[in-house]
Amino acid sequence: MGTIRRFLRRLRLLTHRGVAEDSMDAEMRYHLECETADRIAGGMSPEAARISALRDFGGVERFKEEARDARGIRPVEDAVRDLGYAARLLRRNPGFTSAVALTFGLGIGATTAIFSVVYGVLLRPLPYAAPERLVALWERNLPRNRDQNVVSLENFNAWRGRAGAFSGMAALVPRSVTLRGDGAPERIPGAEVSTEYFSLLGVAPAVGRNFAPDDRAAVILSHRFWQQRLAGDPAVVGRSLAIAGAPHVIAGVMPAGFEPPQFGWLGRQELWFPLIDTPEKRAWGRFLLVVARLQPDVTLEAARAELAAIARTRERESAGNSGWSASVVPLKEQITGDARVPLLAALAGVTVLLALAIVNVGTLTLAFMRRRRHELSIRRAIGATDGRLFRQLFTQSVLVGTAGAAIGLLAAVPGLSGLVAVLPPELPRASSIALDRPVLLTCIGVAAIATMLFGTGCALRGRSSRQTGHGRNVPGTRTSDRLSGGTLVATEIALGLALAIVALLMTRSFGSLRSVDLGFDSTGVVAARVALSPGYDTPDRRRGFFDALLERLRATPGVTEAGLISTRPFGGESVSTTAHDGDAPEPAVAERLSADVRYVDSGFFRTLRIPLVTGEAFEEEPAATAPPSVVINERLARSIWAERNPVGRRLRISLFGTITGRVVGVARDVHLLDARTPPRPTLYLSDRRFPSDARDILVRADGDPDAIIPSLRAALAAVDPVLPLYQVAVMPRTVNESLAADRFIAVLLAVFAASALLLAGVGIFGVFSSDVASRRREIAIRMALGAHETSVAMLMLRRALFRAIPGIAIGSALAFVLARSMSSLLFGVEPGDPLIYLTAAAVVLLLVMLATLVPAWQALLRSPLSVLREG
Repeated sequence: MGTIRRFLRRLRLLTHRGVAEDSMDAEMRYHLECETADRIAGGMSPEAARISALRDFGGVERFKEEARDARGIRPVEDAVRDLGYAARLLRRNPGFTSAVALTFGLGIGATTAIFSVVYGVLLRPLPYAAPERLVALWERNLPRNRDQNVVSLENFNAWRGRAGAFSGMAALVPRSVTLRGDGAPERIPGAEVSTEYFSLLGVAPAVGRNFAPDDRAAVILSHRFWQQRLAGDPAVVGRSLAIAGAPHVIAGVMPAGFEPPQFGWLGRQELWFPLIDTPEKRAWGRFLLVVARLQPDVTLEAARAELAAIARTRERESAGNSGWSASVVPLKEQITGDARVPLLAALAGVTVLLALAIVNVGTLTLAFMRRRRHELSIRRAIGATDGRLFRQLFTQSVLVGTAGAAIGLLAAVPGLSGLVAVLPPELPRASSIALDRPVLLTCIGVAAIATMLFGTGCALRGRSSRQTGHGRNVPGTRTSDRLSGGTLVATEIALGLALAIVALLMTRSFGSLRSVDLGFDSTGVVAARVALSPGYDTPDRRRGFFDALLERLRATPGVTEAGLISTRPFGGESVSTTAHDGDAPEPAVAERLSADVRYVDSGFFRTLRIPLVTGEAFEEEPAATAPPSVVINERLARSIWAERNPVGRRLRISLFGTITGRVVGVARDVHLLDARTPPRPTLYLSDRRFPSDARDILVRADGDPDAIIPSLRAALAAVDPVLPLYQVAVMPRTVNESLAADRFIAVLLAVFAASALLLAGVGIFGVFSSDVASRRREIAIRMALGAHETSVAMLMLRRALFRAIPGIAIGSALAFVLARSMSSLLFGVEPGDPLIYLTAAAVVLLLVMLATLVPAWQALLRSPLSVLREG
């Protein structure tokens, strides 16, 4: 109770400090007046009595200080006074205050925005129960060195039944369906999943139930589908929904915040169906994606070892598993995929920028301390202790650092919005990016640590300054200042140069990607996908539909050519299989060549203007009893037949069991996946020989490709009005979007590098200007003794370059380390490209020269006599 009363009394004294001071003054006056009255009564004059009373009473201010100490709030009072003093000082120096706050704010704001993206994509836990225990399982093709291959149904069942390292395992495969309501038909993305899939993730439907083992024609809806298609009807469970011409019972609705895993060839999902094990699906081979949950006491390495052992057993049990093993990948790592390296590169870049901002703040503070050296010496001379000076200078730095951090955090809000707007469209988990509590706490912590660092440095530096009574530095102080300035300059040069080199490497890489010859002409081409309804249940009906559609498309005004392909260029991976010379012995498993398979018609080559090096495209597919025609690319031709002409030769393909085709032509190599991935061995089979219920349509327009899209929809509606045209894309735009990640990193690092060079330039100029100012007497003496302006300027320049050389060396080494760590992002340029390093070093040297020569020239223009008179 006494402690509380003491605290309240001290709080009252602190908040009513003026009243307490007035009371203390009144008490002191009362005692002095009493003493004076006693002396007057003893016969002394009033003046002599007052002087005697003051002498006997002692120092009034000393008693006041003792009284203040007795209150127990002296540290708080000193802190308040220091804070007020710092605020007045910063207000009287708006240039310094603004420069430091904005510089620090730039570093904190950029760091906060980038860290928000990194945390949301890479660090934020997945929205599932115990997400760290979730993994993705793959088959591993040993001869092809492919670690992440989809899984066969038989192997999935074997893993699920035999692996004890997992508490649960579920398979899923994408399944899109066509729905038609009151408007146009729409293609809805979905997936078939094992019945235990949602319970494995630890997410239950918000409405209804999970799948039951005996469900066959059931469906679970996403919250968005439920709201948009069914108006959020609470009685939706048990209703029938017509999908693909068959009724499906709605089992449940997932929660609004549910984010299903997206990886591999599994994209956005709005509907989920039970995965049924059928002989037809077993015949599909490998097509499943698999997720599993580790047992609480099982490590990732133990699970990998157990699954690999099961795969070896399966290899002995089935010839189709020869050369196959298994791999286990943490689910978060699987989902983030290729985004990890670019985002970590961005984080490294912004960390360098933040470090440069902190160093720049230190540079500005050092210059400010030099200007205040005389003031600090006077304050020490009249009794200020080193501790008190340290506290005041530290408070000043904390105040300006807090202002800068506040500016940075406020600027991070619009900065993050702008950053999200330009993120690559395929960035995973983009919906998880937010400026929320974990991000803010981390960035506030970084700002606090940075403020403490440069605040402590500033306070120590200012406290240790010494001057003589004539205002000159004591011996060693100027040398120490030059050493401090040189260290800061070298640090700024190193950080700015490192960021500039990395940015130039990424810019050069992006330029190399843009200049890649893709092997096809995308100008004016529109791609769209068509999936047939279950009514097209025979090969003849499928062929008839696409023949009719292509005929209408080619007759559409503005269309010059049209063709078909199973998976469009830059539309993702296709089926791959092994192929070898049909007239040669079958090679060993480890020597078999893997080739991508695309089903096309002859119009595909004409539409994309892909030339045939030799032979011809399959204009007329031979009879079903004859070998199918095959067009191969140049790389496949070289890999199998070297310099021999492959046209007319037999090609054995591990497809539909095994088929033997006849090579009718060799097409130019084409980048089918992206500009970065080299053309792989590819074989093209005739769409007419192998018809399917889903194809990509490619159409070349002689005008604006966007303007032809409504005509494409009209042509499809004329052939079959219940089929939707979906995944519509203009191919030049698709090609451009494929470079979005590289463009994003290149632009971001370029902005960081420009900001870093600007900060470095300002900091270097400030240090060198201060250095030249401190040498103005030396310059004046040299000029008075007959030195030429050029020789003095070159002397200053040599000193500046001597400081810059260590920074350039350290920055080059740092840049090489950063470039090596992000080498997977580079294309067409080596991490140690000497031209880029020399270019960046030349830019930095130019900055150093300008920052030296400008103040040196200003000093040379002054009269030596006037400088010497100033002393």
